Amino acid sequence: MNLVRSLLAYSFYMIVLLAASPWRVCGQAQKFEGMTVANIRFEPREQPLEGSYLFEILPLKRGEPLRASVVRASIERLFATGQYLDIKVSAEPYNGGVIVTFITTNSWFIGDVSVAGRVSDPPNRGQLVNATRLDLGEPYTENALNVAIAAQKRLLEGNGLYLSSISPTFDYDTEHQQINIRFRIDSGARARFFRPVLLGDYKLDPARILTATRFRRWLIHTWKPVTQTRMRQGLDGVRSLYQRENRLEAKVQLESVRFDPGTMRLVPTLNINAGPRIEVSTVGAKLSQSKLRRYVPIFEEHAVDQDLLLEGARNLRDYYQSQGFFEAQVEVVPQKVINDKADVTYLVNTGKRHRLVSIVIKGNKYFTTDVIRERMYLQIARRLQFPHGRFSENLLRRDRDTIINLYESNGFRDVKVTSRVVDDDKGKVGDIAVTINIDEGPQYLVNHVEIIGMQKLDQSRIMNKLSSVEGQPFSEFNVAVDRDTILAQYFDNGFPRATFEWSSKPAAEPHRVDLVFTIQENEQQFVRAVVVTGLKITNPSLVSRNLLLNPGDPLSPTAMTNTQRRLYELGVFAKVDAAIQNPEGATTRKFVLFNMEEAARYSMAFGVGAELGRIGGCQTCLDAPAGTTGFSPRVSWDVTRNNIWGLGHSLTLSTRASTLEKRALLAYNWPRFQGNDRLTLTLTALYLDSRDVRTFTSKREEVSMQLFQRLTKASTLFYRYSYRRVSVDEATLKISPLLINLLSQPVRVGILSVGWVLDRRDDPVDPHKGVYNTIDIGVAEHMIGSDVNFARFLLRNATYHPIGKRLVLARSTQIGDIYAFHPNGDALNAIPLPERFYGGGGTSNRGFPENQAGPRDLSTGFPVGGTALLFNQTEMRFPLIGDNIGGVLFHDVGNIYTTAGAFSLRQTQRSIQDFNYMVHAVGIGVRYRTPVGPLRVDLGYSINPPTFFGFKGTQQDLLNAGVNPCLNSPQCVVQNISHFQYFFSIGQTF
Repeated sequence: MNLVRSLLAYSFYMIVLLAASPWRVCGQAQKFEGMTVANIRFEPREQPLEGSYLFEILPLKRGEPLRASVVRASIERLFATGQYLDIKVSAEPYNGGVIVTFITTNSWFIGDVSVAGRVSDPPNRGQLVNATRLDLGEPYTENALNVAIAAQKRLLEGNGLYLSSISPTFDYDTEHQQINIRFRIDSGARARFFRPVLLGDYKLDPARILTATRFRRWLIHTWKPVTQTRMRQGLDGVRSLYQRENRLEAKVQLESVRFDPGTMRLVPTLNINAGPRIEVSTVGAKLSQSKLRRYVPIFEEHAVDQDLLLEGARNLRDYYQSQGFFEAQVEVVPQKVINDKADVTYLVNTGKRHRLVSIVIKGNKYFTTDVIRERMYLQIARRLQFPHGRFSENLLRRDRDTIINLYESNGFRDVKVTSRVVDDDKGKVGDIAVTINIDEGPQYLVNHVEIIGMQKLDQSRIMNKLSSVEGQPFSEFNVAVDRDTILAQYFDNGFPRATFEWSSKPAAEPHRVDLVFTIQENEQQFVRAVVVTGLKITNPSLVSRNLLLNPGDPLSPTAMTNTQRRLYELGVFAKVDAAIQNPEGATTRKFVLFNMEEAARYSMAFGVGAELGRIGGCQTCLDAPAGTTGFSPRVSWDVTRNNIWGLGHSLTLSTRASTLEKRALLAYNWPRFQGNDRLTLTLTALYLDSRDVRTFTSKREEVSMQLFQRLTKASTLFYRYSYRRVSVDEATLKISPLLINLLSQPVRVGILSVGWVLDRRDDPVDPHKGVYNTIDIGVAEHMIGSDVNFARFLLRNATYHPIGKRLVLARSTQIGDIYAFHPNGDALNAIPLPERFYGGGGTSNRGFPENQAGPRDLSTGFPVGGTALLFNQTEMRFPLIGDNIGGVLFHDVGNIYTTAGAFSLRQTQRSIQDFNYMVHAVGIGVRYRTPVGPLRVDLGYSINPPTFFGFKGTQQDLLNAGVNPCLNSPQCVVQNISHFQYFFSIGQTF
């Protein structure tokens, strides 16, 4: 909003006040006109504009004759800045000249707008602030304040708060001419609904209408408190009632509301015109009511008019064409109302069903056929995804236009595209072949580009960014891109009113064009100061470090937007408003404003889930070492304390409980560590009680410190030190009794590690191209607090390769090794059970249940993990049905190995005690696209699963069987991993 004041309201004062005695205005004008201006003063002395700039823009100058026209122009110029609400002028003689004094009243501009007091939600404080329409940086007026209060009052009353009170308070920032407004609101008691008054021809039983409003609670029949949402839902409920009665033209309006302060009841008055019952049907082809409701928009719009009926006809035609009836025609018969009923009939002539079997493109030389085809909407018939293909005359016309636009944007101004459709192609009834003929014509190239008017920016640097340069294709599309490029450079450098015009003419050479770009730069604007408001807890230094604008910088909207983004990324602000104060004012130095609303200091999250797979089995016996079908419900609860110390730090407690694990994690996060944007420090404490490996239940108590260093957008290093105590519950160990004492001892592990992550995937949730690499190297040693000595290495490489438009070849390889140095005895047993590698399952090898790969106990058959791993997964991903359902063919290979020295590429198991060989699995999967990632279902077939000895009985039975139970005990039986495995989860495999 801009203040514009007519000069007639400010009659020119040559003399308004004199120190000695009052003179008449006309006499003063005659006396001082033409006299030399000895000095120019401003009252008050503190002005909103800087002194040097103020005298620079003022037409009235010292030492020049005083002219009424110049004074008038000075007033106009000062008003044009937008910084002044009122200006008067006085003059007084001084040493043969005159001193001119401008007496000014400053304007005020909107700063922080907030709401305090007792506010009953709804509406919440944010909604009340938004209702004011008092925008940051805009001029403040009494009228705007009154409008804001009225809007808040309407919002409160719309939510049943009729007894509310609103009182604004003001905080004036004279240095920046900013006024911060706080509305103190007392919501008062909330009204309750009462039985609505019904007007009009509503035709239905009033009791049914009342039930549809849901203004009254079910069973107990008490009236609900009034909110806008309930009122809207009530009206929608009544509309839905008429919709179910097929009265699609029913009009339901809130005529008025009456509030009774004595009873605190709100009585709505509903004006209802039921309209006739409308029956929609098709003639010539059968179509279910559910599909009619989907494709005929009168059901969604709750209205019936000719435009919606015609849109329904087009939708039905498109539907039949998608089913292979490419010649389908649909017409609508006008409705007639008879006995409170109107019939809407669609006449459908499907024609015969076709299949689009061929698309041939001829005449293209500049673009390959693949480049053209990937832009076309026509699709040849493919089973499942497009069983009849995708074709219609409208789609064919659209594809011709697409091809024309492609060529024209690359300089082929005379291109012509025609098409020919052949029915019953090659004599096969119903098959359609489409041939598209392209006459490219000559390509027009840019001969020369001249830029006129570019004075304050580096022309050579901007020329390097242009598409229209010598020798490149000429098109209006490229010129439009260049226009945006040039103006973006000007806007980023503080030229908000820069303009661009262009012209062209044929060059001397044929099919060449000379271009002229004409720039009008206009005034450049700069940052006078950056003003930050709204901070209550946040340390101002945190904000200052993230500002990309400083006083004296060009006023760049891009820098403002990037600053706003950086402030949001701190995670401590719920809202960041950015604005320029007095944007329309004619000044070159402006205040840049950032007004923050701090996020809640505490946030909580609660979730439930479940895991289904071969995770079940007896907990007290040794049956089913390979697992049985099991179900594990899961619940999680997280609470975070945000913005600790006002520095953007956070403390998070994450908990999770299921039948497989109990976990609590306390993490302190310090982003931008030591003021470095690329560093993040995390301190964590972890408690984990887990039995995700069926062999044992383990506990982990761990503290760690981790420093992340972001090298590039895609690359991150991390440095970590962890100190933990790991233990195994001796009573849960399902291994040979001779090893229980050795492997159940608690161990302290201190490990120093470094890692690297490179993520260049196009979509982390559902990638189609790119690469993803991780490396993690760690050392545990006595010198850093560890009871055991080992080095650990784990590498993962995943690549994604698109094949044409429809296929993606994805591959993931994992390699790992744990090397024990200075071991006491066997190298494998030197590594505690919880520290070993475990694998198999949906993310490593789908030939195994979860964590069932690798070495197994020779007596019980339960997995005991290993110190080396190699897994490779390959998937061919393809569309299956429509755009949301995809399919996967996969091959997984690999295993967990006892040690790196035992690694083998063998595909056969040498003996029942040999597990160091490659296990292969193949299978199929289905992916269903959802907003949170694809739902995944995989069915795998293990080609060469391992066989092993398993013991049928209890631990006591195993102890009674002796040192080698599988030599003489009938309870020791041969078992194997099932050939078939299944997996269900969210997200791609890798």
